[in-house]
Amino acid sequence: MKQIVRPMVILGIICIVCAGLLGVVESVTREPIRVQAEKTATEGMKKVAPDADSFEAIDIDADANYEGTAVASANLAVDASGEIIGYVVEVLPSGFGGTIDLMVGVDTEGVVTGISILSLSESPGLGARAKEDWFQEQFIGMTAPVTVQKDGGQVQAITSSTITSRAVSLGVTAACGWAAENVGGAN
Repeated sequence: MKQIVRPMVILGIICIVCAGLLGVVESVTREPIRVQAEKTATEGMKKVAPDADSFEAIDIDADANYEGTAVASANLAVDASGEIIGYVVEVLPSGFGGTIDLMVGVDTEGVVTGISILSLSESPGLGARAKEDWFQEQFIGMTAPVTVQKDGGQVQAITSSTITSRAVSLGVTAACGWAAENVGGAN
């Protein structure tokens, strides 16, 4: 019996110490992680709505979506005079490697002003190339529906990564559609 109790007590102590250390690390890193996420989101909004001077959050439902694509957040893009010049919609389409966190700028006419991929877990050298400027810049000036050339659209897909290209296109279409239906930005 003694042979079982002693290892159990030692293992229990090790588990308690490890759990305590994990709790300390989490509490120390929580704020820097939040600040970095906020900085990334602000930079993304500035990239997709470059003419905006400020952004005002729009309250959305926790389960907001457009035709199956989740909408994570939405903001009004406001110029220096206080006039709404567009919308910034964060959508979460599903790519090959998982969810793509995509921010899309849409003007009041429903035209894409820019996109920014905040995070993705696509294959390095393939789907991860969606973060490259040449890919993202081709969406500027488009209106929904946005599709890849293989599907009769205008978006040049990333070589060997059509699934990711389709996912980004779907996300852009969802952002435009959501803005049109919910805040009046559209055709």
